[in-house]
Amino acid sequence: HLLIPANQSDANLCRTMLSAAVCGYSTPTLINWGVEFKDPNLDAGGSKVGKIVGVLQFLRSLGRENDDDLVLLVDHNIMFQLRPDVILSRYRRINAEANARIRKEMGRAAEEEDIKQTIVFSAQKQCRPLEDDDPACYAVPQSTLPDDIYGPGTDTDIHDPKNPYLKYRQRFLGSGSAMGPVRDLRRLFERAFKKMQQHPDIGSDQTIFSLILGEQEYQRDVLRIKHLSAWERLWDWFGRTARPTDPHPTHHRMEVAAAGTPFEFSLGLDYASLLGHPTVFAEDDTAWLRYNSSADLKAAAQNQQIVRPQATALPDDVARSPPPFRMGVDHANLPFNTSWSEVPLYSNMWTGVVTGIVHHNAHRDGLKSPRETGWDKLWLQPYARRLLSARMLEPIGPVAAEGNVTWWSMYLEKGGAMTEKRQWLTWNSLCDGKEDKLFRDGQGDWVDPR
Repeated sequence: HLLIPANQSDANLCRTMLSAAVCGYSTPTLINWGVEFKDPNLDAGGSKVGKIVGVLQFLRSLGRENDDDLVLLVDHNIMFQLRPDVILSRYRRINAEANARIRKEMGRAAEEEDIKQTIVFSAQKQCRPLEDDDPACYAVPQSTLPDDIYGPGTDTDIHDPKNPYLKYRQRFLGSGSAMGPVRDLRRLFERAFKKMQQHPDIGSDQTIFSLILGEQEYQRDVLRIKHLSAWERLWDWFGRTARPTDPHPTHHRMEVAAAGTPFEFSLGLDYASLLGHPTVFAEDDTAWLRYNSSADLKAAAQNQQIVRPQATALPDDVARSPPPFRMGVDHANLPFNTSWSEVPLYSNMWTGVVTGIVHHNAHRDGLKSPRETGWDKLWLQPYARRLLSARMLEPIGPVAAEGNVTWWSMYLEKGGAMTEKRQWLTWNSLCDGKEDKLFRDGQGDWVDPR
């Protein structure tokens, strides 16, 4: 399931849908389509918390036979650049590594309390819009990125007037993208909905999910201590590092919750931006790179003054993915044999990660404009019209395969989107009049070739 909260169409939504279709993702479901958000007291008129209600209603509508289905939830202003097979394998890898850390750090509590990770949200550098003394900020784990990833100034304010968070690692929740199974996401969104009702003044879904993550991590430490023996407690005290439950003069303690209130939601973060990369506070970490050009790689590193650049070779999982222009049909003279190393890829210069999803949510100096300028740099844009037509002519097939498991779109329809009320919206009904911002080829309306 590909879910996109969007109550109306604009060029950003059409870019998201176009890049998803070309890369081979499921036909999307539009959440909150046609709903008006006009509350002057809430962020974006209430659309951000409305996202919680809309997604929850959709998840509730799915039967228990869908509990193991995977959901990819993205904001309507993102761009896909990698195929679903890469996203799926990375999602599994992120969770496998997280679960190994959980077992190591929590000991017996991990098994006794069934603590694991199945839901992955994107990660960003600042705990926003909350305060440092909130559990959402102080209780969450440290980033798994190396503690010297940005050199000796890592995790410090280097007093850059444009971006004081330039050298911070991604540690905090960003709500622009999330991935997980229907069963666990339903539980998470039920909790988010209740929290939204308890705090009607909170106008941001990111705030609510950040609070839930902070409470989960605080409670995990409570459970870790609960399952320690007397000897382990003594050893833990002598060799201790700072813990969320430690007394602190300014930290806000967790609210006392009613008996039976769940705190464990199998929730974690994509610290390395393997799935999606929020550009906010990370505007200067990235570049568009062609990995077959050593000159381009060297120039990008010099431009960003990176002494030890990590973006030096195409990641193996991207190289193994079917080539970018390889389709199920031969259509319109596409460069089928072009490899991933020959196309520009949005890459993190410090980590070497080629992210699957680019989320242009940076707001410094009007930097959301890279949604416009970055679109031209995306590998698929110059061929977008032909690529979309080729996807329409392909026979129906799985979105991706992993071992003995194949993943299919929820819908047989292609070339548009389904609303959560099962209303089919064609591509032209959504994106007519936006061709100049999408295809930029002067050829007018896209015509479905079927």
